[in-house]
Amino acid sequence: MRIFQVDAFTSNRFGGNPATVVLDADGQSDAFMASVAREFSHAEVAFVSAASEPDHDLRVRFFNARKEAPFVGHATLAAHAVLLALGRRGTGVVRQASGTGVIEVQATAAVATAGGADSPLIEFRQTAPELSNPLPLKTTLRVAEALRLPATSLDEMMPARIARKGSSRLLVPVGNARALEGLAPNFDTLLELGVELGTEGFFVFAVNGAKRAAAGAQGMTTESRMFCPALGINEDPASGNAHVMLASYLVEMGQIGMQQTGFLGLQGRHMQRPSQIHVRLERDRSTLVAAHIGGHAVLVSEGTLSA
Repeated sequence: MRIFQVDAFTSNRFGGNPATVVLDADGQSDAFMASVAREFSHAEVAFVSAASEPDHDLRVRFFNARKEAPFVGHATLAAHAVLLALGRRGTGVVRQASGTGVIEVQATAAVATAGGADSPLIEFRQTAPELSNPLPLKTTLRVAEALRLPATSLDEMMPARIARKGSSRLLVPVGNARALEGLAPNFDTLLELGVELGTEGFFVFAVNGAKRAAAGAQGMTTESRMFCPALGINEDPASGNAHVMLASYLVEMGQIGMQQTGFLGLQGRHMQRPSQIHVRLERDRSTLVAAHIGGHAVLVSEGTLSA
């Protein structure tokens, strides 16, 4: 079996979110796949197999060092980047079966990236999550203290809220991206708060500039940091699922104008793994139906895995 190391949500090697991709994993046992994930414990592992039913084109299972995950966004990008590079899929839509069902993964024609290489944009669709009621201010302040985030850095207009879509994240808005620089989480306290609040991670974000609420504003960016000690990930350099949650939050809070089609999420800079997450909105009038999460991916290395 061929095995690849891939950096996803980036156009440059050693940026983005790393994933391992194993091809032709048909017939391999759960125990074998779990062992491979423990061996390559620095990243999630995507195991690609042939289709088993006519409603999809291929199957992908995702494992990390601790358990199997139903779906992993950056590892999906990584798997399809490998298939594209090898000519085992082309541009357009491929139907992928995973633990959350069948999703469509679209690849556009390769475009010149900032790194100078030609790289296709790979995109998958996720329906909008559920958003909880705003977190009480007293509780938000406890979270801020655990993050080493001064209370004065919290956004004055937008409350912290939990979003749920398969997994759950507490979205914590700050007033300025500079507030992200000084975060120094107490992970033991975050673990306790996560159990208390029923969330697996803490997604701290800022919306760029003074035009952030302008109706129809284009070129909007966000910057974020993600902490998930409950999942064994102290900090995540690129979080596709969390950006679906963020899209729903920003639409509901009126931070995205009706004419705006999406935004660019920046993450990972504080880990020296800068990432770019493209978010395209799918709406029914003022309601967000789904978000299409996209990005580039770079193959870093290739080898052979003995079965």
